[in-house]
Amino acid sequence: MEQTQASFEALAASATDLLNRIAAEDPSFLRGATATQVEEAAFKALQAVCGGSPFSMEDVRWISGARFPDIVVAGRFGVEVKSTAKDYWTSTGSSIVETTREPGVGHILLLFAKLGGTRAEFRCRPYGEVMREIAVTHCPRYLIDMELADGESIFDKIGTDYDSFRSGGQAIAIVRDYYRRKALAEGRAEMPWWLGDAQGDTATSVTVGFWKDLPAETRKDYQARMFALFPEVLKSDFDNASLWLVTTKSVLNAHIRDTFTAGGTISAINGERLPKPAPQIYKRLIDSAPRISALLSDPDFLSTEASTFNPSLLAGVPFEAWLSQITAITADQRLRPWLLAATASSPTTEQKQIPFL
Repeated sequence: MEQTQASFEALAASATDLLNRIAAEDPSFLRGATATQVEEAAFKALQAVCGGSPFSMEDVRWISGARFPDIVVAGRFGVEVKSTAKDYWTSTGSSIVETTREPGVGHILLLFAKLGGTRAEFRCRPYGEVMREIAVTHCPRYLIDMELADGESIFDKIGTDYDSFRSGGQAIAIVRDYYRRKALAEGRAEMPWWLGDAQGDTATSVTVGFWKDLPAETRKDYQARMFALFPEVLKSDFDNASLWLVTTKSVLNAHIRDTFTAGGTISAINGERLPKPAPQIYKRLIDSAPRISALLSDPDFLSTEASTFNPSLLAGVPFEAWLSQITAITADQRLRPWLLAATASSPTTEQKQIPFL
């Protein structure tokens, strides 16, 4: 008999039935068992049902430890074993990155042991069908739901399938972008705090510090970036800027409003006496203009931060697009010439169409 995916799934189903029969006959079976003991029981059950199948007992290898999946069958198929001491069919699963995946293993089933309740119960389903969402412990991990309906997995929500997702090399970036877009679509100011990309060079500190402890130049740089990415700060909307500062720079600013607005009003800009005072935030914006101009000329900034947090900047000349945003948000026609004057002497003011779009 040929060792096919269908025959492997039949083998796993038989092993699952065997485990359920044993638990029904002996309710103490695996009561209080460790994860390793559950894996061993699954391994022995798979070996026990090999008779009459295309697989031999020698085809079933228990790898466990730091490898994924826990059990490999015929070098091509896998069984990941998960268990919970509680009385429900959900648990935290494995890392989405799968750096420890056993070479050569393709199709994987999840064998789940629910050890709470009156006795142990077991279910087995294709791995990708039962991953409901993604959560973060020390790394992004799947949330398992053995009762999940067809078409409701995290992969269905993202618009891909498990094998394409796990083999594409961009798992963290894909999931990060999915949750960011989901929050925006639902009108929530949320950002994944694990915004760093494991496949790229983007990273943030493992510790969180305070704005007041940053060097002055760093504060100026971050403020310019917030003006560029979140021009809504000009209408006192600091939610996205605050989240960006924490999630991408690991910096907490408990007084972010004061960072932009403290000092009341100003009576002159660029040496020009104003007929009526302007908000203090205008001065900080204009002081930041040369830095903003430089950022909006930087392909790295545009392809990473701008494309994620203010993609409208990429529709044409970024600095011009940003000026239009500023004018639309404030409805103050004076800002455009003031900002252009502030950047007139800067060598970074030359703007070009972005070549990668």
